[in-house]
Amino acid sequence: MSDDVTTPDDGAPMVPPRTSRRRGLWVATGVAGLTGIVGLAALGGLAARHDRAGDPERVADNRATAPPNAGDDSPEDGRTSEDGAGHDPKGEDLSDAGPGRDDAHGREGPEWGARGGAEDHDDVREVPCDDDALVDAIELANRDHGGTLKLAEKCTYELDVKDRKIGGALPEIKQDVTIKGNGSTITRDAEDSFRIFRVVDGGALTLKDLTISGGNASEVTDPGGSVRSTPAGGGGKRYEGDGGALLVERGGKARLAQVTLAGNNAGGDGGAVANFGRVWLEDSRVVNNHARGDGGGVFNRGILKVEETKVDDNTAGGNGGGIANGSGGRRTGVGQVAGTVEITGGWAGKDTSPSTLSRNRAGRDGGGLFSGGGYVTVSFTAITGNTACENGGGIDAENTDLDVGKVIIAGNHAGHDGGGMDTGEGFATVADSVIVDNTANRFGGGIYNGQWLIKIEDGFLTRPQDEDDNAALTLRNTVIKGNTALNGGGIFNNKAKITLTKTHVTENTATDTAKLHRVAGGILNHEGHVTLDDESLISNNDPTNCANTVEDCFN
Repeated sequence: MSDDVTTPDDGAPMVPPRTSRRRGLWVATGVAGLTGIVGLAALGGLAARHDRAGDPERVADNRATAPPNAGDDSPEDGRTSEDGAGHDPKGEDLSDAGPGRDDAHGREGPEWGARGGAEDHDDVREVPCDDDALVDAIELANRDHGGTLKLAEKCTYELDVKDRKIGGALPEIKQDVTIKGNGSTITRDAEDSFRIFRVVDGGALTLKDLTISGGNASEVTDPGGSVRSTPAGGGGKRYEGDGGALLVERGGKARLAQVTLAGNNAGGDGGAVANFGRVWLEDSRVVNNHARGDGGGVFNRGILKVEETKVDDNTAGGNGGGIANGSGGRRTGVGQVAGTVEITGGWAGKDTSPSTLSRNRAGRDGGGLFSGGGYVTVSFTAITGNTACENGGGIDAENTDLDVGKVIIAGNHAGHDGGGMDTGEGFATVADSVIVDNTANRFGGGIYNGQWLIKIEDGFLTRPQDEDDNAALTLRNTVIKGNTALNGGGIFNNKAKITLTKTHVTENTATDTAKLHRVAGGILNHEGHVTLDDESLISNNDPTNCANTVEDCFN
């Protein structure tokens, strides 16, 4: 797997994504009276189903629908051309730093997805139902500086011969190539292990109405059978085990619309997709994929946009059962390199088709979503029923700028800390959301925030001289309800800062029966700062609300 330690765009610093003009209609719906649950009108009332700690799995049953402009090959963002240069106040080039985002000075970043697409090519080549014909058509498109291919209707293209030079059955995508799937499937049907698509520097791939299955990217192994790391400087074996269905190298782009990625595997990272360039998943499904490393569904070190898409039932041996943004982590001491991720559902008035991260599993951290740095934005998304063997059942965000809004985080589980979320030592904002019915075996059933090392024998006493405030979490218009952990059933804050505005922490439970330290079902604050505004409420938690660790919280 790749150990590349540069940023996704050759050194350009990553910046948070800007929502598109279509998303400009989003408005904060707030908390409906703060008497029970968040009134997420934009989520079509899904949050209200949890008013009595209902079944979170129902959220995952909402099928995504095609976005209003699924036929367009570019989003509706206003943006400058890719070669428009910009610089931040430090003098660093931001011309390729973010996906269609206005920076602090009003400039816009480059576009999402592949340049061009079906509408850019006058001729559409019909590809008969034959795998050799598909190989020939892609080779011809590469020679002709791009093109559009239309597959035979509902055909299954079975790839059975691996080209040893490129490590796969299909030619590398080197030009601007669009494949209209026409309801067909491309699958690996061979004893050899190989991925399906590889987009190299300068290539741009658009896939529509297609299923990709059975891809298997293998790790490089030494004669003794041990897995060899990929050289950081590149070389012929770079990315060898990454991206079972699709690998997008730095400088490459891919847009997938109405595409299903199912049953793919990676010996490295990214069971279905490994992205080191730019990838846009739109109205698609990433299901039942597996990675031995990070990112059971998708691994990202570039720029990733996930829109109205289901990322469900994937598994990772490492971090990020559904999606992993970067790798490493504070617990391993491994350097963190991550990109930019935007995950969003669709919304038009009362109609919504949320994205989902559901029933994914990680062998380490981040059952649904893991981020080891960079920038992550999540909105109009249901994160439900995920499991992390260690931390962050729904989300694990380490040293990450995390922005969560209008999201349901429900029914997730962590073997250690942060059943719903582990926000680590970064900067996180959660607004207009519900965090319900999550569980952790140790601390923070709903949320764990701050340093991960805890000395239980210290008794969780507040010692101002030791306060670190290394992390900052802001909660606005959010309900944290019905979560369970050993201690800090709703929230566990360790040497960090939390600010609650118009937020309810209610009916959470701590199960620790020890008498040697304080136990709080609502919020347990250990050597940090927790501040509440007058419209926030911490109530009906068991055995106590805050165990006298939070000012203005009454037991």
